[in-house]
Amino acid sequence: MGKDRSQKRHKLVKEEPTGLPSVKEMERECEINGADMAGIDTVMEKLSSTCLDDKEYGCAALSAYISSKDALNKLLDRNAVRLVTPLLQEKKVSLQLAASSLLRGMSEEGGFEACERMIRQDVFTGLTAVLRERVGIWQSSQMDVKSDGYLHSFVNCIYTVQNLCECSALAVRLSIEDSVPQVLLSVLNVEKYSATVLLAAAQCLYTLSEENQTVSEFLQQTSNSQTLTSLLRNDKVLLYTRVIIAGVQFNTYGFDVLSKESEDIILPLLLSALNIDTYDNLCDIVFNSDPSVSSPPTSTGACEMEQDDIGEEKHSTNLTEGSLRKDLEVLDNQLSAQKLSFEIITNLLAADDTEDWADIDADDDTSCGTADSDCMEDEDMEPLPDNSIATTLVDEGLIYTLRHRLHFTDSALYGKVANTDKLHRSALQSSLQRYDSMLASALLCLNNTLSQVKLDKFGGVQSLQSMLKLLLAALSTPQIVSQEMLVESITSAMRSLMEQLSANSENLSFDEEELNTLQKLIMAPHTATAVNALRCVTAVGVSLSKQSAPNPIVKAIGSLLLEVITTSKQLWLVTESLDSIMDVFAEDINNIYIKELGVISTLQEILPQLKTMVSKKDRTETHFLPVLATVKSNLPRFIKYKLKVL
Repeated sequence: MGKDRSQKRHKLVKEEPTGLPSVKEMERECEINGADMAGIDTVMEKLSSTCLDDKEYGCAALSAYISSKDALNKLLDRNAVRLVTPLLQEKKVSLQLAASSLLRGMSEEGGFEACERMIRQDVFTGLTAVLRERVGIWQSSQMDVKSDGYLHSFVNCIYTVQNLCECSALAVRLSIEDSVPQVLLSVLNVEKYSATVLLAAAQCLYTLSEENQTVSEFLQQTSNSQTLTSLLRNDKVLLYTRVIIAGVQFNTYGFDVLSKESEDIILPLLLSALNIDTYDNLCDIVFNSDPSVSSPPTSTGACEMEQDDIGEEKHSTNLTEGSLRKDLEVLDNQLSAQKLSFEIITNLLAADDTEDWADIDADDDTSCGTADSDCMEDEDMEPLPDNSIATTLVDEGLIYTLRHRLHFTDSALYGKVANTDKLHRSALQSSLQRYDSMLASALLCLNNTLSQVKLDKFGGVQSLQSMLKLLLAALSTPQIVSQEMLVESITSAMRSLMEQLSANSENLSFDEEELNTLQKLIMAPHTATAVNALRCVTAVGVSLSKQSAPNPIVKAIGSLLLEVITTSKQLWLVTESLDSIMDVFAEDINNIYIKELGVISTLQEILPQLKTMVSKKDRTETHFLPVLATVKSNLPRFIKYKLKVL
């Protein structure tokens, strides 16, 4: 909950692990020279030393190895977690910090397998003990927690718990057993704890609250719910933290979240995050990251600008490493707030997807029943009537926000980052990737909005056509085309736009270059993108098939669909192509092309092959079951009907 269900778990942006200053340099050295596998054993001996300084050095040195999968596995093979975890409770602040940074880094770099192994090596006992102990000390004293030296290691422990819970159901269960949700909620106090602690606690609570009835019931308790609501209303709290709390509320209450006491703040909060011009902020940082800069790209590309003309810009032209890091931290929080806001809104707009589907592999004698012209009528896609949430969002300016956030990065911006000095390049590239990730979420939100909001709310057909041209233009940027997830999101939004336009216009068409772009995507290895592109082309065919005379483009589209049907080995793509060809040739006016292309004979030949493909399909692939069920039911009737009228 609180994110796009079809994608992997939303990875909330976190501050970098805090450790000794030398760790980054050691990591750079390892990237250049490769991890010294033999040196791991030597460094690990330091962890068993009686000298605390040796232990601290060992933790800091091992942090340089964890980016290497082989080295990380070797650390886990040597039970490094069992040696490091007890160091979290040492009184020496710098040792705690080094140990917590190492464990956090291992949980972030290692993925699912490493996290499971860390849990088996009893990392949770030490982590949760530190969290409970430190909170107990802070709550029982009048000390200034925000200046406590243990604060950074405490934050590292929270993020380590979150990383483990993102990868392991066992970690979630252990967290609940060790009262981690209670600990996290207790530190969500803006007066006592720093913004860094609040952000970490909110992120971890967000992860724990996802589809977890036990945590949801705990958070629904009156006092706890009031704590979260007060944070949503508190302008002193970092915007990103407040958006995460909104996500926690959505995880807790689901679609009922807007009927709770926080209903008047959640939607305005999410939209306020989306109204930040992060593209402008990104350009400011990128083009001001060194003295020799040009201005941010405009609609006609980048242009030169004298340094003296910059004046009092938000970012200075000669950023130091420290100021750049601070600017990027602010930008990354803004981008992450926008990404999560789009994902929450996407889920709020999502239709109920719990419909049960019949077993598509079961024999259905009625699927080849009597066919007549009625069963071949094309069912035009109609937008769902506006629901209350969609209406509220539109009234609050969602459509305007979507249009202004769909600002794709261009080659000039990518080129500037690529030519930036090495010191800044990696950080800037990371922010570019985060911006593109936010765009992917915005496109998914657009996709859901199109299905819930009537066409006139978008400004009519002409407005949708402008959006479509924008998305097509983005696919001409090489740096965008190379990003599989972003391209899938772009084509998914294009598909929804095309279906809306097809249902509302008979003049839908692409120029030759645009059709070639889509044809290349249909032949791309990424099946989801290929399906989206195929459906875009199909929408053109359906629109043109409604004209009073046959259109040669319909024949070309039919030929392309037949090529996919006869050559592709992907059941999903073949199924979508079969469904599409029935849509494109539903009208009898195009029967001439059915004869010329030999459509019916090809479909008759593919039926036995389709049955074989279905029998061999992966049972876990359920995302295209509705289309497959439709094809199984309608294809024999389509063939029978067309044989009758040809």
